[in-house]
Amino acid sequence: MTPDANDLCVFAVKRGNLERKRADVLGTYSSIIYDSVYLYPSEKLGQIVSTYSGGTPSKKGNEDNSYWGGTIPWVSPKDFKSFYIYDSEDHITEKAIDDSATQRVIPDSVLVVVRSGILKHTLPVAINKVEVTINQDIKVLIPNDSVLPDYLGFYLKVFEKKILSLCVKHSTTVQSVNTSEFLSLDIPVPPISTQKKLSIFMKEALKNYRSKLREATELLLGRNQHVLQRIGLAFEKNESFIYAMEFKELEVRLDADYYSPEFSGFRRQIENCMYPSATIDEISDQIVSGFAAGKQDQADDLPDDQRVAHLRPFSITPEGELSFETKKYVPKSRLKPEDYCRKNEVIFNNTNSPDLVGKTTVFDSDVLCAASNHMTRITVKEGVNPYYVAAFFNVLLNIGYWKLLCTNFNNQAGVNTDTLKKVKIPLPPKDVQDQIAVELMQRRSQANNLRKQAIKEWAEAKAQFEKELLGE
Repeated sequence: MTPDANDLCVFAVKRGNLERKRADVLGTYSSIIYDSVYLYPSEKLGQIVSTYSGGTPSKKGNEDNSYWGGTIPWVSPKDFKSFYIYDSEDHITEKAIDDSATQRVIPDSVLVVVRSGILKHTLPVAINKVEVTINQDIKVLIPNDSVLPDYLGFYLKVFEKKILSLCVKHSTTVQSVNTSEFLSLDIPVPPISTQKKLSIFMKEALKNYRSKLREATELLLGRNQHVLQRIGLAFEKNESFIYAMEFKELEVRLDADYYSPEFSGFRRQIENCMYPSATIDEISDQIVSGFAAGKQDQADDLPDDQRVAHLRPFSITPEGELSFETKKYVPKSRLKPEDYCRKNEVIFNNTNSPDLVGKTTVFDSDVLCAASNHMTRITVKEGVNPYYVAAFFNVLLNIGYWKLLCTNFNNQAGVNTDTLKKVKIPLPPKDVQDQIAVELMQRRSQANNLRKQAIKEWAEAKAQFEKELLGE
């Protein structure tokens, strides 16, 4: 079994036994910890696969769209969302293949991302089920007859921590896989019957894992419709309409989307619904921006007693959940008492890409935190349930309303405090707000349990795969 990140490993090694001319602890520990003895004969990866990389067709001088917008999938790292790839976000033409370094990749090849910041912690691996092309950050592995693509792909995912520690080069810009070290990896090659058995087992485990995660996401996304139904509102987006209005009817906004019938109609629904409406300013005791952290405020390397977690846009999931999966820190010495997040504050992501501005959560963690200036902290008045407010904010995110209110700058978008204060939301009686909040919390609990179960079962499946190759 591979060691846990928290395991304490103490070892000594003679200088003459150091491999790859590495004298540092990390380089040495990898070769010792992962000196695996497989139950089956092994081969170097480079001996059991043929390999090549891709390329990117030019995006300049292509006014006639002769390269992009074709029918041929062009896979890049952003397409590694699942283990099997059937399509890609971008598509190219035959001419793009002729005029660039990209190449066709036959179905059932193993695709590995070899250059990306994600290589700090994850090795993206996928198998293309259709013919594709790839960009230069991906390497194709085409196994010979002794190795099944599914088996090799699952092996690379199960042993990704080992592979990352042995093969990834770290730089100040982006991580990359050292090709020679990667192709020198020892890969166990069981009989084809054993590879099939392991592949079927992992496919089923992966299917169950994805299913539970999908069910969890649907539970969370379904909260938006539940909120609308409880309040008696409806929203249907119409992509094709033409409308006109007199100049005298314009308010302070001049952009057409703001006055589109669908959103104007939705605002009228809020004002005329069964419950009174109120502006965010009217329901809030305090609305403040978070703590702006510059380079001098980076505290990731400080001891825990000298630093505080810093909430940033990635700290709120698209479903409106508070996440500490990725943490950044600021020094305690730089914070004032009022900079700390307080229980039951509504945390609104005011700056992000246009589609993600408006992610909102309630701060209900016991972790000591400050919020970045990309977050707005809202303390609601007594008689207002913060979970209800956050839920309605996420409804507005889901229908694209915050995107309408954004000011765009430097590839980012934002909703300023003055604009936020003027937004109106329905305000049911407190007991109705509480009922809505309870239902949403129950869905959140179910979703979290499903995710935990999915992660646990997938980890157990990978451990069983290891055991089949390494023994006890």
